[in-house]
Amino acid sequence: MTHEILSLAKYLAASRSEFSLSEMNQYLSKRYDEKDLHAILKPHFYDLDIFCSRDHKCTKLVKSPLPADEIVIRELEAQLKNPGLPLRMERLIEAYIEKSCGKNWNKGETATYIRENIMKQKEEYWKGKEESHYPGIRIISYLLYHFPVYFCQYQYLLLELFKGGVLMNKMRIIDVGSGPGTVTLSTLDFLRKLQDIYSRNKMDIKLNIRIGSIEHEHENIKCYKELTSGFLSSGGSNITIEEPVQSPVETAPVPDDCDLIIFSNVLAELRSLPHERADVVERIASSSKNPTLIIIEPADLDNSKALRLSQHSLIKKGYNVYSPCSFIWGRLCSGFNCWSFQEPGNIRVPGFMEKIADTVDSYRYLNTDMKFSSVILRRDGLTKHAYRAKGKFMALINLKKHIKKHINVAVSVMSGNLGDENTFVFKICDGTNSTPCYAVMPVYHMNEINRALIDTGYGDIVEISGALVRENLEQLSFNLFVTRNTIVNIVG
Repeated sequence: MTHEILSLAKYLAASRSEFSLSEMNQYLSKRYDEKDLHAILKPHFYDLDIFCSRDHKCTKLVKSPLPADEIVIRELEAQLKNPGLPLRMERLIEAYIEKSCGKNWNKGETATYIRENIMKQKEEYWKGKEESHYPGIRIISYLLYHFPVYFCQYQYLLLELFKGGVLMNKMRIIDVGSGPGTVTLSTLDFLRKLQDIYSRNKMDIKLNIRIGSIEHEHENIKCYKELTSGFLSSGGSNITIEEPVQSPVETAPVPDDCDLIIFSNVLAELRSLPHERADVVERIASSSKNPTLIIIEPADLDNSKALRLSQHSLIKKGYNVYSPCSFIWGRLCSGFNCWSFQEPGNIRVPGFMEKIADTVDSYRYLNTDMKFSSVILRRDGLTKHAYRAKGKFMALINLKKHIKKHINVAVSVMSGNLGDENTFVFKICDGTNSTPCYAVMPVYHMNEINRALIDTGYGDIVEISGALVRENLEQLSFNLFVTRNTIVNIVG
């Protein structure tokens, strides 16, 4: 009977721009309630290219970029200025922890056990590998400590794709190495935020999203299914969560054509060389026509450098960097000796994190600082910034010849402030330099013509005119000293 319903739906979707589920009863051998027809067809909405509303009206969906009107962007940015877990997500996680560890999970021996494992996981995080001696409680520790930051920071990358017109109204998304569903749940929350903003601004935007996942550990999959089903709204949302694929990332079945593939804090755990990690990414994406790939890794020196080497290997395989790197002089860098990270700020502390941190040395169990390395890749040449330097600007590769001279450069800002309240320090790059370069501006030199340096966003391009070149022999780097006479302009 399901075959009959699906065949009819395919016919109606192909022949009409709109139809109601109740109409189907005119042609079926048995009469169905609209709710039953909706439940039967929901897993197939994506393949049928239709959107079905809460009143069971089905509309043909034409794949197109999600409208990124200025008012929508402003509202999204405003919400991300105070990032935190939605209350519904907090409650779901705490309920899962309570079910797994008991009502008094944040007290006594249970709390001690969890805190010990949190400390172990923190050590592993910076090493980029897992060697936990507490496998039974690992997922609980992850939810309490790592999940909130990962959940929030991923939405900044989604915002970047949204602003660039890369997110579509119809997408197939794969969360690779999904764990308990951090990226999937963050995506659901982002789309819910977006739909609410569209609704408030009377914009009728229909979505048809399918999200799949690959995960090796059974306990993670169990948690993934429970949290996503609990968080996903029912009715006309047209967001489908596929059954997770249980497999190691290296040998997982290659998913069918995808629009967005995310590797969040998973490649560094493979204990393989950067170019071998690139091979894993390429294989997973091999059946996708023009996917957007997002790779996220810890911001420490070793993992961040390894990410750039994997990125370079993927460029050699035919991918291009959408962001954060901009090859301003049209030359591709080697990725060697590159440490670059994004630092959006702090998140609100969720209630369950406050509970586990209610002890001596509470700071050890509070994780609120968003700081990560990432890259977004495409195969169609699309980039966030199409800017190319010319004319009066000098490539950073030539700095050695101009020590103690004032020069003009066009560069990407590739870090947050690495200095302090007295001196601003930003890592800069134009794709030509293998020696680290920094823009340095003392507060007493800051004025209206150069303050754009501290206003720029991660990965954005600035033109700096009249900076003094200095060599830092101790750190084996170059500094561009920004004075009160230096002019800084944000490009675009």
